[in-house]
Amino acid sequence: MLKIRFATLFISALFLSSVSLCSLISVTTVQAQETSAEQTESDPQQASLDSIEEQKRILKDLSTRIGKSEGLTRTAYELRYEKSLKKLLELNLNFAESVANLDQAKASEKYRQQAIQILNSQFALAADAIKRFRKQIVLPEAGKSAAVQAAAYSRVYGLVASMNHGYELWFKSIEVSRKFEIDVSEQEALLRDIFIERAANISVILDHAMANVSALRASVAVMPTDAELTAQLAVATGHVQTIADGFDFVLQMMDTMELDTGDYHEQLLNATGQITADVFEVSVISNLLLGWGDKLWTMIIEEGPNLIINVFLLIIIFLAFRKLADVIQPLLERALEKSQLELSELLRRMVISIARNVIIILGVLIALSQIGISLGPLLAGLGVIGLVIGFALQDTLSNFAAGMMILIYRPFDVGDLVEVGTVSGTVSHMSLVNTTIMTLDNQTIIVPNNKIWGDVIRNITAQTIRRVDMMFGISYSDDIPKTERVLQEILSSHEKVLDEPAAMVKLHELGDSSVNFVVRPWINKDDYWDVYWDVTRAVKMRFDEEGISIPFPQRDVHLYNETSS
Repeated sequence: MLKIRFATLFISALFLSSVSLCSLISVTTVQAQETSAEQTESDPQQASLDSIEEQKRILKDLSTRIGKSEGLTRTAYELRYEKSLKKLLELNLNFAESVANLDQAKASEKYRQQAIQILNSQFALAADAIKRFRKQIVLPEAGKSAAVQAAAYSRVYGLVASMNHGYELWFKSIEVSRKFEIDVSEQEALLRDIFIERAANISVILDHAMANVSALRASVAVMPTDAELTAQLAVATGHVQTIADGFDFVLQMMDTMELDTGDYHEQLLNATGQITADVFEVSVISNLLLGWGDKLWTMIIEEGPNLIINVFLLIIIFLAFRKLADVIQPLLERALEKSQLELSELLRRMVISIARNVIIILGVLIALSQIGISLGPLLAGLGVIGLVIGFALQDTLSNFAAGMMILIYRPFDVGDLVEVGTVSGTVSHMSLVNTTIMTLDNQTIIVPNNKIWGDVIRNITAQTIRRVDMMFGISYSDDIPKTERVLQEILSSHEKVLDEPAAMVKLHELGDSSVNFVVRPWINKDDYWDVYWDVTRAVKMRFDEEGISIPFPQRDVHLYNETSS
């Protein structure tokens, strides 16, 4: 029995010791994790290094798996390897940038040396990643369907975007390396050569793609109902736009490296009409102008007689279309006046002006095409000018937008009496930019449309009939029914007061000095002031005849004399 009790006590003690040990281990683990988290927060560079080492371990493991697998499994591992490689490049660059941005006192020599070591290996990693992406680029074979080409080009575009990202990381690594005084002249020269070569290749590819688009457009013009041709044209057009986007990235990188890109920007503009900020460079504009000048001089020498005839045709066509606009304008005016459409004066003027201008512009374009002037670069130049003018005239465009809203919703028209903001008067003229108002004392005020549309608009004469609101007071001792009868007789005897709606005469309020009646007759909008003045005069005269007084304001003052006790 004693042995059993001893065994029980021993087992209990052993169990309690185990529980205590587990608790101690758990607490120690939690403390270690908290300590690690605190160290990570206080030392982000060490955390970045840990992430870099973890990413290297993943790359090494994926490389081993690639060597041992094949087929789809190998392809999956290779895609994961490329993704991890891009992530390692980004982690390396972020670590180096963070160390470079530290104060000299905070950046320990250990971290600086590690950043330098990472940057020295960064260029080889970037070149490896770019090589892997370039190796996978395979253009679709000629003669394939539009669907197959679209799928192939989609994969190509994704690979090119990844390759461009690799070049961007390469370039940023060069910039960060300079902060550590690393000699990167060789890497910079290599990157320059790569981008010069890429620009030359893309230039040729862009010309070839544009020629393919032109050929497909000609085919579609001959067979417009061929769905496959139309689909191939859409794919080819999208291909050109994507090449232009990639070309723009390459040119931006070359501009950053201060390489000459004027001819390429000119090609991008002439080939696709793409307007970028680089078009505003003096070299690009001068090259465009010189190119147009050379073409004009060659045209004069080689096609002198034809040029004279074409210029003569240009003048004849322009004058003919201008005369046509002069003839159509009055016809359109009469047609709009006789039409059943309830158009505002502003809308009628706008329609007439647009029709006239469209005819003249059409004549100018046809005339220019007769002398062989290409309208593409001309329209691109006009687009640049329009962009500059648009930024310079933002307030005017705001007025134009407000004018369009007034045109659509028609809160008033020419001839209406309005109150807009602090201005009141008759609308004498309207345009898409401003509104001219003639005040009642014959002053001309021009109000911008955005001031009108952004404020309260009161159209006084929008309705055909109006109500005149007047108030007359009598003495407290006067006869109220008699007064009501007199006021009704005055209104009923006036020829301009309407029978319907019926006029209103009501005792309105008991004022301080008078009993006030409201008198509200309805009249045609043009008779407002005539009725107002006539009724006011008639009320005064009839009140005098009937012995009804119109009291003036008065106040009773009571004085109390208090004697002091």
